[in-house]
Amino acid sequence: MSQDIRVAMIGGGVMGGALVEGFLDQVIDGRAVRVRVVEADEQRARAWQAREGVDVLSLDQAVLDADVVFLAVKPHQIVSVLADVAPLLPPDAVVASIAAGVPLAIMEEHLPAGAAVVRTMPNTPTRIGEGVIGVVPGSACTNDQLVVVTALLNPVALVVEVPESQLDALTATSGSGPAYVFYLAEAMRRGAEELGLPSTVAAQLVAQTISGAAELLSADPENATGLRESVTSKGGTTAAAIAVFDDEDMRGTIARGMTANVRRSEEMADELG
Repeated sequence: MSQDIRVAMIGGGVMGGALVEGFLDQVIDGRAVRVRVVEADEQRARAWQAREGVDVLSLDQAVLDADVVFLAVKPHQIVSVLADVAPLLPPDAVVASIAAGVPLAIMEEHLPAGAAVVRTMPNTPTRIGEGVIGVVPGSACTNDQLVVVTALLNPVALVVEVPESQLDALTATSGSGPAYVFYLAEAMRRGAEELGLPSTVAAQLVAQTISGAAELLSADPENATGLRESVTSKGGTTAAAIAVFDDEDMRGTIARGMTANVRRSEEMADELG
């Protein structure tokens, strides 16, 4: 075991960069985390090079003696990147992917036999240290390796381990979930403007309302129904709005959207296979 934990991030874009921010200055079990970034975009590469604690290296330099290799590339690029990583990978390294719809079997197929792999699925609030990241370890991933990967991710997100059969559902819930919230915010702002509120005021009201409601839910995550009911007086204004939502089958619409999300994840996996 090396004195430091050497982490290679392949792809230093928005999500990869958010994870790197969480890696910096970490010490795990007395071992300092050393970060290498592989970034093809010259402007982003220069920005990372200017960051203290980050080395911008070529793929072979970053991977050759790495303990953990994160793949922050698009799903359609994953097979090609795995092929590049495979001959460089140390035998005791773990490869963690953040690409949606890429099964463990695909990763294992394109890496040396017995390679340790982990699937992860972060969401965009990871960028501000308020994310959710689902993790699924492969069969060759040891508990010690999973502990290190989880510790690396903990500073920026709630890390939840799930079986691979549930990862698409997690993606449909937390991975894509911020977009659903932003969609609701768009609709609420439009409704507020149509009711006569100025655009700027409407935007502020919606953002703070969603933020405050999220704080209440975060304090009592299993009580969404109770929290809703506490605002919904019988025969009142909120009840009138909820009745319209129910008439329009908003719950069913959201569920069907999440099902479509899962279906698309499965299609992406088939396209890679």
